Amino acid sequence: MKRLLAGLLLLGLSFSVLAQAPQRPTTIHHTKKAKKEASVYICESSRAYAYHNSTSCRGLQRCTHGVSKVSVSEAQERGYRPCKICY
Repeated sequence: MKRLLAGLLLLGLSFSVLAQAPQRPTTIHHTKKAKKEASVYICESSRAYAYHNSTSCRGLQRCTHGVSKVSVSEAQERGYRPCKICY
């Protein structure tokens, strides 16, 4: 029983340390956009599938690749859909 409690305590501490880990800065690459069309942010990963309203969206925070600012139509042409968190 003591081992189980010690294991749970250790697991809880590891999650709190991970939650406090500093986030690496995000680099935003700008591309050409249509006049007066809304801009969105996309992760440049091959597995990314959604475009985001802002760089502070938690879905975009998980991106480990570059982040680009593009127009909505360009994001849709690339096969991205609106993020379910920020839209």
